Amino acid sequence: MDPITSRQPGTHSLWRILGINVALLVVLGGLFLAGQWFDVREQEMQRLEALDTQLHISTEQLVADVAREMMVLERVLHEETPRQWRGSLESALGRHPALVSLMMVPFADYRGSSLNQIGVGRSCKWQLSQAEAQSLPGRSNLLFGSALPLGSGQPGLPFYRHMQLEDKAWLLIGCLDFSESRSLLANPGADDGQRLRLFSTNGLLLFSSPQEHALGVTGKLPLPTLANMGKYISERGVRRYHVDGFDGRPRMAAGSFIAPLKLFSVVSQPVSSLWWVWWQRIWFGLLLGGIFLVVLGVMIARAERQRSERHDELEGELESMAARSRTLVTLMDNLPGVVYRIEVNTGTLTFISSGAAELFGRSAESLVGAGITLNELIHPEDRPSVASARHWAMCAQMRHEQVFRIVADHERWVLDRSVMIEGEEGVRYWEGLLLDISAHKESERQLDYLARHDALTGLYNRKAFMAAADERVAIGGVMIYADIDRFSTVNDGLGHEAGDQLLVSIGERLRRILPPGGLVARLGADEFGLYFPQVGEQAEQIVADVQQKLERPFTILGRPLIISLTAGYSLAEADGDAQALMLNADVALYHAKSRGDHALRWESSLDKHVASRMTLEQDLRQAIERQQLFLHYQPQLNAAGELLGVEALLRWQHPELGMISPAQFIPLAEETGLIFRLGRFVLEEACAQMVRWQESGLYMPRMAVNLSARQLTSGYEHEVISVLESQNLAPTRLEVEVTETLLIQDMEGGLSVLRALRELGVRVALDDFGQGYSSLSYLSSLPLDVLKVDRSFVMKMDALAEDASEQGRGGQVASEQGANEQAIQLVGAIISLGHSMGHEIVAEGVETQAQFEGLKRLRCDSYQGYLLARPMTATAIVERYGPGN
Repeated sequence: MDPITSRQPGTHSLWRILGINVALLVVLGGLFLAGQWFDVREQEMQRLEALDTQLHISTEQLVADVAREMMVLERVLHEETPRQWRGSLESALGRHPALVSLMMVPFADYRGSSLNQIGVGRSCKWQLSQAEAQSLPGRSNLLFGSALPLGSGQPGLPFYRHMQLEDKAWLLIGCLDFSESRSLLANPGADDGQRLRLFSTNGLLLFSSPQEHALGVTGKLPLPTLANMGKYISERGVRRYHVDGFDGRPRMAAGSFIAPLKLFSVVSQPVSSLWWVWWQRIWFGLLLGGIFLVVLGVMIARAERQRSERHDELEGELESMAARSRTLVTLMDNLPGVVYRIEVNTGTLTFISSGAAELFGRSAESLVGAGITLNELIHPEDRPSVASARHWAMCAQMRHEQVFRIVADHERWVLDRSVMIEGEEGVRYWEGLLLDISAHKESERQLDYLARHDALTGLYNRKAFMAAADERVAIGGVMIYADIDRFSTVNDGLGHEAGDQLLVSIGERLRRILPPGGLVARLGADEFGLYFPQVGEQAEQIVADVQQKLERPFTILGRPLIISLTAGYSLAEADGDAQALMLNADVALYHAKSRGDHALRWESSLDKHVASRMTLEQDLRQAIERQQLFLHYQPQLNAAGELLGVEALLRWQHPELGMISPAQFIPLAEETGLIFRLGRFVLEEACAQMVRWQESGLYMPRMAVNLSARQLTSGYEHEVISVLESQNLAPTRLEVEVTETLLIQDMEGGLSVLRALRELGVRVALDDFGQGYSSLSYLSSLPLDVLKVDRSFVMKMDALAEDASEQGRGGQVASEQGANEQAIQLVGAIISLGHSMGHEIVAEGVETQAQFEGLKRLRCDSYQGYLLARPMTATAIVERYGPGN
């Protein structure tokens, strides 16, 4: 028989089901009704708590207002005589309706025996103990006593304050009638029995909203009720309780204790008022329950007719479940990993997907059928950590996730994500997924390698080199910091591919010459670091051997290439840790390059030189900030002595070292980048000075300023335009001077800037012309207006006739005459060349009359030198060339 049809219930079973559902509905209905009742009661209680909190706050606010009024009253009474006090007391009463009584009593008569009292308002009983009276003089706030009846029979709350008036201590006694207050909380629920009340600790009713006298004429709370309230309300803030009622009706109440006033605030609601709210909530649910019972009966009657139809549907569902099961198996087989289940106690595999064949090299059937444990498939070295992690996850009831190796023909890493479940009869299992992450681990190893090695050469990078060297310096050795000479020419001449191949070849050769325990690293673009351990006194020879082996030809792109190496080195025995060794070797390399040496060992004197340069750099920075730099101006004249312009020359007056030569600080500024700030200062000050001269009556035709090669960067022309516009100067009155030696360092970039300046109208001068090794080859392409003949040529142009007449000079004179004639011919050629290209010629360093006369004969255009005028201040320029001079 079909198991489904064999279990079809009869009609009696359907009615049994109906009975069960009715019983269930009754139980659920009861739970629903009870839940609704508790919910209604909880909401009402929360509302009462909120009202009590508002009553509590408004009461404290009322008292705070009265306290502030008493402070104001005390200041007023200080200014008045006792005869005037009554009016001030009455004014205070008028401002606060709840304040019904005020009295001034000599403090010594605090027990009330004195007749010397000043009082206004109602009669108020008061009691003040000796301890309370003694606490008043040092008290800043009011002291509230126990509630006492007023003259009208309504309870009031007395308060006391000590006042020192007219060198006499007084006791201010006041009384509050809360029933007169208009600021206490209004009662929106008075109609349904809600009550807001204030009670004293001795049971007196001080305030009630709405007003009532149900508790008796005295307003005295019955002692049983007071004890019950005190049981539930305390200074610890218990706010809700149930009470049989102040009026004989069961009530819900919320209350709190106002400690400074010794009062209870109570908000209560009759329990009977909740029934209507509860009924409004449940009637619809009861209606739905009845409808449900009717509908259930109808449905059961129809269920018998639908049974056969459901039987067919169930068969279809079973087939669908089987199909889903097959789909699930297929999905697990196609997952990029292995799904498994193991029993927690034994560790035996009870299920594993078909992916096990690829991961472990064994079929799923063989693993499960043989009773293999998962632990046997884990690499032996990782088994303890896996067992510990699983145990911790099981105790913490957390998901287990771990990376470990498995047993395979080669190293394989898996990520295990599993969770513990409980199966039938309380048997626990780990169900999880194993993902093969071997490729990811290999990628991590590659990334770790790249983080410590140079990508091009495979050598250590700086960080890894320093870490490894730190572990070796204790045994002594030599640290070498090497730089490939003129490496940039390889990139520029043969291309970056050749440069990269050269670096790789250098790295391979350096590896081969390392001794055991040695280190090599690529520290920068063309910089290498080497460490040779335990070299003793052979450091110099080791460095020489390294240089010699690297100077052997390399074959780069099929052609031989020879390089040279400059190195600085430092010995570990004397020079400390790896960081200090590297720094010292770097300093030695810097000085080796500046001196033209191939190798240099670090000595402490090199640090002194570096420290001196650093000090000079800091002083230069401060000089820029403190305006210790200024300009001198050297005139440029024509042959007739007329002023054609001046050259701005930067000067530095050091507060301790005196005048520092530009030859000393200009190269430092170029190296540190301060040249940009210096250049901006010179340009701005020179242009501003031209304006100041013009305002004093001296018109300066042109101003020449010198440019560094580093200033010839893209956009410099915009800086020039900005300065000229700020001073309202014509560009034709500005001349910029560059040297051909510096210009050739960045020919393309420098020419673009000079062309842009010349298009603006700025004059361009080539300084020290004739010193550059390629000046004639590119002179025609330069955007020039002026050629300046270098002073080294001018110095050799002294007239020869006078020298030849001197006695005792003989052949020496003839030799000097030949050299001078060559100098004159060379200067003449430069002047002719410049004139043929339309350039103005300026001769620098004119110091003798003979030089001046010789240059005039060669048709030089203008002259600059000590013979004509030394560099001078702006004031001296005005004195010498200004109006009337």
